[in-house]
Amino acid sequence: MFNISKQSDYGLLMLEYLKDKKNYISLTEIVEKLKLPRRFLARIASKLVSAKILLSREGKIGGYLLSPKISSFTLYDYLKVFEGDLALTECFDKKYKCQWEKDCCHKKFFDNKLRNAFIENLKKEKLLKILG
Repeated sequence: MFNISKQSDYGLLMLEYLKDKKNYISLTEIVEKLKLPRRFLARIASKLVSAKILLSREGKIGGYLLSPKISSFTLYDYLKVFEGDLALTECFDKKYKCQWEKDCCHKKFFDNKLRNAFIENLKKEKLLKILG
């Protein structure tokens, strides 16, 4: 079932903090301002760098900065970094074994209609708009 994870939530907080910054901001500063766990935030930042949502620089004047490419990212793009498939019900989890699978008639509705509408709406929302 779709839930926004702490990674997604904390990542958005990090992006919100970095939104109007013009220089690289150290992880130490971000941790102090947001009061979030350093190691967890470092892993989140690493994923955001890999996804090209953040830029990173090492060293004394290093840290993190929003990528200029962030304007092209949607909320869907962001959530895929942390949430994977964005399944709305647990029956879409490939590991889940449903005892009613043979008799179920509503799975197609959830997949074809509801899930597609959900994803299409996420794709319409620009990540920067979510950051305020």
